[in-house]
Amino acid sequence: MMNSDSSPTPKNTAPKNTAPENAAPENAAGPAREPGVPAPRAAAAVAVAVDNPDGIALAPYSIPPVPAIGWDPGTSPRRRWIARGLLGAVLAVQAALSLRLLAAAHPDEAAAMVAGRQQLAHLTHGTPVTTGLVERIHGSPWLYPPLAGAAADANGVWGARLLSLGFALVTTVLLYSLTRRLFNERVAICAIGVYAVLQSTVVVGFYAAPESLAVLLVALAAWATVFTARRHPALVLTAAPAAALACAVAYSAAFAVPALVALAAATSRPPGRPGRAALRALLLAAGTAVLLLPYGTLGKVAGWSPSQGNAPGSAGSVLFSTLQWSGLFTVLAVAGTIAYARREQMNEHDAPERDTVPVTRGRRALLGTALTATALLVPAAHLWTGTSGALFRHLGYGMLLAAPLAGVGLTRLVGAHFRHPQLGILVWVALLALGLEQSALRYQNGPDSGRLLAVLRMHAVPQGRYLTEVDGLAEYYLGAVSTPEQWVSARTGTDYRDAAGVQHHGDDGSTAAIRDGWFTVVVLDSTAPRATDRALSAALAAAGQYRLVAQFTSPTGDSSTYKVYLKH
Repeated sequence: MMNSDSSPTPKNTAPKNTAPENAAPENAAGPAREPGVPAPRAAAAVAVAVDNPDGIALAPYSIPPVPAIGWDPGTSPRRRWIARGLLGAVLAVQAALSLRLLAAAHPDEAAAMVAGRQQLAHLTHGTPVTTGLVERIHGSPWLYPPLAGAAADANGVWGARLLSLGFALVTTVLLYSLTRRLFNERVAICAIGVYAVLQSTVVVGFYAAPESLAVLLVALAAWATVFTARRHPALVLTAAPAAALACAVAYSAAFAVPALVALAAATSRPPGRPGRAALRALLLAAGTAVLLLPYGTLGKVAGWSPSQGNAPGSAGSVLFSTLQWSGLFTVLAVAGTIAYARREQMNEHDAPERDTVPVTRGRRALLGTALTATALLVPAAHLWTGTSGALFRHLGYGMLLAAPLAGVGLTRLVGAHFRHPQLGILVWVALLALGLEQSALRYQNGPDSGRLLAVLRMHAVPQGRYLTEVDGLAEYYLGAVSTPEQWVSARTGTDYRDAAGVQHHGDDGSTAAIRDGWFTVVVLDSTAPRATDRALSAALAAAGQYRLVAQFTSPTGDSSTYKVYLKH
């Protein structure tokens, strides 16, 4: 027996079951002591008795394996429900930010709705497509435009914008699921939290343009790529239809294809098989290319350039716009990539021990580079082509793919066990403030279309012919006083035969028609391609048959201007 004042006796002589309730046999703390070994002191530890009548040496106690990373290696219902609640809150904030953007349809939106209505009528009733606005859409005219046309028939421009909002919210849900599979719920919530308040997300989420659907399809392709990472390599082909469809809907989605192919290699499991990773990447690239072959879509995607249909801009303006719209987010994503490549850390994975081969620094660097590269590729392409037109929409591809690493960057700022929450809140509030201001300015950018439409409605006549660089607006809003066939897009040019019987095409056709006084009204837009705008301005001055009746400039102070010329 032992007490608080003496060492335990070397042998327990008390009869069995006669000791007090708080007594403990000698062998409780481990294996039996050999003869001659001094007993431990009472102050060092308190022995706990176990029945060991045969005197068999007990195995030493060993600590079970603990996950190398992660505060909890497995998910729990509580964690899942909390994460889903936060996901719902983020979606509500995103929807509120988009729904507050109230304005008339922009020219791109109007062009998509007008072309979509005619395409839909052609599909359902066989009515011929007569508008030239189909050429304004840099994507298949049979995919997004009919959807926009149907939504516009249901509820006008609000219907088309609500359709885009639905696409944007589903994109955010897919981003959450994608990031949760790559990391865990905490990183996923941080990722969608920063993504949902970005200017491109807010604007494209309430903008009737093909990019809203294309971004959704890119998110679906990325999700399928990650979902099939632990399965047979051939199953990565399930991501190819979404990737190909995204490129067909909007040719600009080709920006994301290299990142998707690299993602297929970076997420291959188990990570110790480079041949399997290379096979996944090859299958996804080949499958996407094959699906784009019908109707010559692959050639159209390969021949597309950001400069098509947009006015050129200086390198300084492109860089300034990029820094404004995505600078802080890109810094956060790149910082997350560098930190993740250097070392894995707590609270970023659920159960990394499921992989039999540890993820190396090279694999982590490949994953981070694959996801963040598009955020840098899009501005680089606009710099190369010298245009900032549609940059705010194209940045959405890069921000979507870089969002998981931005989530990692925000998690590293906050630290383990929410050590520095104020840093994460500060960054998120800054992104929110920028998104609020920039999205509002994006909708106010450009001259007042309402005043332009009032002037055009005043001068519209039943048999008039109109040349416009502001595609879509008049065709959509002035349907009661004109038909889409009366409006000719100056951006795509005109086929015109002059009095001498000479056939003219493109910009030459437009200028020849102006010289002959063939158009009743001519509308110029300073954001149109510079060569076209200069040629039309020179033709109007040389013709001597047109006078300037209205001019509207942007209320935000930029150089955008609408000019309306009326034939004498």
